[in-house]
Amino acid sequence: MGIRSKLIAFTVGIAVLAAVVFDGYVVQTLGAELGEHTEADLAARTALVTEAVARTGDLEAEAPALAAALAERAGARVTLIDPRGAVRGDSSVAPEQLDALEDHASRREVADALNLGVGRGERVSKTTGMRMLYAARRLDRPDGPWIVRLAFEPVAMDRSLSAAHRRVVEGTLLALALAIGAALVGSRALSDRLLYLTEVARAMRGDLSRRARVQGADEVAALGGALDELAESLVRSRRELGGEGERFGAVLEAMREGVLVTDERGDIVLVNPALSQLLGVRRDAVGRPPLEVLRSASLHELIEEVSIARAPATREIEIAPAALGAAGPPGRRQLVVNAAPLAIPAQGRGAVGVVAVFFDVTELRRIEGLQRNFIANASHELRTPVATIRASSETLLGGALDDPAASRDFVEVIDRNATRLHRLVNDLLDLSRIEGGERRLSPGTLDVAEQTEAAVALLRGRAREKRTTLHVDVAPGTLVAADPRALDQVLTNLIDNAIQHTPDGSRVTLRAMASSGRVVVEVEDDGPGIPAEHQARVFERFYRVDAGRSRATGGTGLGLSIAKHLVEAMSGDISVTTGASGGALFRLTLPLGKAGAGRAAELRHGRAQLERA
Repeated sequence: MGIRSKLIAFTVGIAVLAAVVFDGYVVQTLGAELGEHTEADLAARTALVTEAVARTGDLEAEAPALAAALAERAGARVTLIDPRGAVRGDSSVAPEQLDALEDHASRREVADALNLGVGRGERVSKTTGMRMLYAARRLDRPDGPWIVRLAFEPVAMDRSLSAAHRRVVEGTLLALALAIGAALVGSRALSDRLLYLTEVARAMRGDLSRRARVQGADEVAALGGALDELAESLVRSRRELGGEGERFGAVLEAMREGVLVTDERGDIVLVNPALSQLLGVRRDAVGRPPLEVLRSASLHELIEEVSIARAPATREIEIAPAALGAAGPPGRRQLVVNAAPLAIPAQGRGAVGVVAVFFDVTELRRIEGLQRNFIANASHELRTPVATIRASSETLLGGALDDPAASRDFVEVIDRNATRLHRLVNDLLDLSRIEGGERRLSPGTLDVAEQTEAAVALLRGRAREKRTTLHVDVAPGTLVAADPRALDQVLTNLIDNAIQHTPDGSRVTLRAMASSGRVVVEVEDDGPGIPAEHQARVFERFYRVDAGRSRATGGTGLGLSIAKHLVEAMSGDISVTTGASGGALFRLTLPLGKAGAGRAAELRHGRAQLERA
């Protein structure tokens, strides 16, 4: 039922109720007034008739005729009752039938008149069968108290009440019709305005710019104003939420840490780009449980723990390549996951999801491992020469100084190991400066032939000691973009390694060529070479293929690591393979240099810096 029907029904109901109450009140009030007036009139007539009866001598004999005569004068039925309760005269009963009437002493009005002097009553007469009003009066006579009773049929009063009731009903019906008409008109206007507000409210679901703008000062206008204010508030809230959502999205987009959010069922509802890139999680992961997507029991247990305990928790987990799938990065990932409970108000009280933030510590753990290995290796490399120097010095102090030949041997041991310590410390400092970015490189255009000739010239004396042949095969004019000092250090290191790790009488070849916008420089020897299983690790710090042999040749174990860092700092690459002769072949590639640069000046500048170092 619509509000219009309700208003009409309510108005009609109120009008009908008012009409019924008013009609009842009018009829009851008018009936009471007419009844009182009729009873008073009947009592007055009874008093007059009683006076007339009192003047009668032989009342018992004249009663029938007297009752008939007085009834015509009084306009009412007259009944005369003797002291024994017998009816002696009744204007409505023939004299010969009086003896058949029952004793009237028990009638209420008769009994009241005998006891009180007057009596009243209203009932259906057993004699006439009609509703009658009765008034009785006691008349004291020598033979005892007689009762003079008048009976009146209230036809006129009933007609008056009926007429009044009819007029009230007619007026009520007219008023009801007017009320219904007014209700129809008023409810139509009200319902139209409310329907308009309903249409506006529905339109606001898809268009919050819609406004009601209802004019007036009544409740409907107030409702329209409240609806407009609500729309304005929703627009502001949507704008604020949109801004917050954009900021939240921007934060998620910019975060380097991966973020994963689950709902109260444990299914994924949000994954940020960092996590997608970190673990290869695709968009179709939304709506699926993390265990199905990442296949990590540790992560599943962490999310379950936080969801049940409703308390933050942190755990370091490891995810294997098989769990990452084809979209994920290669290799195992070490992750620190911070998880916290997330209340979900829209799902009701008690609904808890989980937000998990993933920190990729794979590289950190790798670096920590390298640091541990570096410290262990550095300690080991330092301990050997230090122990040798200490043992030699203790021997000298113990009396070997008195033996010139023995003391010279111990001093030479101390000198060799001190030189090794010096080189090791210098290499450590150099490597630290390179890795820390303290060593600034200044790439320029260099002539590869000039650079290789300079490096060969520096090591030619050492090569003669081992009867090693140095062969250079570099076309003049081959230009490379590199830092002069860094390139010289790399070439010197590679040539020196080749001389050290080859037998006497070997051959070391230097080659350089331009290829596909790059310069390729190769240093090849015909020594024992490097086994394939060691080739990928020879550039690690302190890694030695043959530790005993490397220490015997005076190597620090850091030269190739320094060379790798320098080459990469110059946007190049370095690798090692097995050459055609079975020896080691070191190959480095560097960017091609620009023609026309001042190569001689750069070479002199690089040589001067190297000599000062």
